[in-house]
Amino acid sequence: MATRISALLTIRNAEKQIGPCLTSLLDQTASDFEIVIVDDVSSDKTREIIEKFDDRRIRYFRNNKWLGLAASRNKCLNHATGEYIFFTDGDCLVSKNWIEEGLNFLRTSDYVGVEGKTFYVSKDYESTRSDDVVENLTGGEYPTCNMAYSKHVLDEIGGFDERFTYMEDRDLAFRAKRLGRIGFNPNMTVFHQKKTLTWREVVRKTKIIRNRVLIYKKFHDKTFFVWRIWYPMNLVGIFFPPLILHDFFSRRYKTKEDFALFPFTYVNMVYERLNLWYMCAREKVFLI
Repeated sequence: MATRISALLTIRNAEKQIGPCLTSLLDQTASDFEIVIVDDVSSDKTREIIEKFDDRRIRYFRNNKWLGLAASRNKCLNHATGEYIFFTDGDCLVSKNWIEEGLNFLRTSDYVGVEGKTFYVSKDYESTRSDDVVENLTGGEYPTCNMAYSKHVLDEIGGFDERFTYMEDRDLAFRAKRLGRIGFNPNMTVFHQKKTLTWREVVRKTKIIRNRVLIYKKFHDKTFFVWRIWYPMNLVGIFFPPLILHDFFSRRYKTKEDFALFPFTYVNMVYERLNLWYMCAREKVFLI
């Protein structure tokens, strides 16, 4: 009897990327799998594009109201019928042997999950300041753009924690690791499609730090902390603004979109730190 596999996508307003994403998913060396899509009330042409794919493996569901990433991923899990669960995102392209590589890894090892290698755009692409870079080249990041788990593991840990607005994938992985190891398979590759950030998106992303506080509180994860200080150089830069030039010289500024972000560097650092301190006060965690 063939092993059942579910590839899960949680999407919102992905009309520019979802077509190529689904094309790559349907063109797999594996054959027995389903694609479960939960659309978190997209307001663009995402639904119309998906419905043009006449393939019985695609199962499309749309939320009645906006739920956010964690709750929408849990809905995906509820609809999934597979013994193995593969996660990617609607703005990604998976390699032709993506499912086969992940499945072989899980079936021939004692790992509870596997993360693959994720490239931003391509293996040789050089990102600049305005790129919304998502990469995982050596493992340890656990992003849902390129992960697979045994379904029973996700059932046992209760799926995604819906308190998280971001980093719900990292929280999921840390809880899964209580049941066993998560491996890294560099041959299970995903390419994240290019996305250019606007200044509004950069400022909005500062709220991600609130989820970092939750991760620290739950697992004492010190990634990007020196002692209890989040990015010490940024903290110093808040009190000595000329140090924001460090950002200019440490990142690649080449395009007009890159230079358009530089004036908001200081605002970004301040707003992120305020979000950090707000969450620390709420959660009673001491971080600086």
